[in-house]
Amino acid sequence: MISILIIFTYTDPALAKTILEINNFQPSKLYERKLIWPDWRFPSALKRPGIKDDLIYPDWFEGGWDVTSEIESAQNQESIIHSAKFVRNTSGNLIADREYNTKSYALSTKTGGFLSVKNDPKSPNRQFAKLTEDRYLETKIIGRLQEKIDNNIFMTDELILQILHTPELSRVSQVETLTEFKKCRPNQNNEIHLNDFNICGEQFQAIYNQPGQNFISLPIKTEKFKLILRKNNYD
Repeated sequence: MISILIIFTYTDPALAKTILEINNFQPSKLYERKLIWPDWRFPSALKRPGIKDDLIYPDWFEGGWDVTSEIESAQNQESIIHSAKFVRNTSGNLIADREYNTKSYALSTKTGGFLSVKNDPKSPNRQFAKLTEDRYLETKIIGRLQEKIDNNIFMTDELILQILHTPELSRVSQVETLTEFKKCRPNQNNEIHLNDFNICGEQFQAIYNQPGQNFISLPIKTEKFKLILRKNNYD
């Protein structure tokens, strides 16, 4: 990033305010992370959430949405259509209905063999999924960062420890998912109105081996997704 500062002999108050805002500008850590995709070498160093901490969304996520998710690089890949809910918790903060959202997505995929999904009642950061063939998937969020860029852009990054239990063995991996959400127009002809918009998203995901296996933790798989959330009128 290159900054150019022009200093005048006289600076009026408005210009002084602009210069102050430039000098106080803090670059977005998540935007910088996005810029180096797909050249991620290690999982991002994210703050470990407390046992009761959850990801807090802006108010414009509230309600139910129909979600279209597709892998950007895949050819002839069908989009995954599912639904998502964002609800208020007991503190009045807007959070994702993680159990509902994960179940809706998992049961809409043709792979994975998901049978059921349950949240850990003691923490929003753990989930358990029952799979076919006597398999179980345990996920635990071990790192999180969220940034509200402005009133129309919201970014999140979560690092998940994922343990797949099978009758023969357990396999551990780390999954980092960075998502940039933006308000977007319902179609190309309309402007974004207060209560008339979709949410468009870019999602970047990297899967790493379990911690400590290699000094350099290069991803073993990377994928980029495009998301569109359209407001629905049902619960």
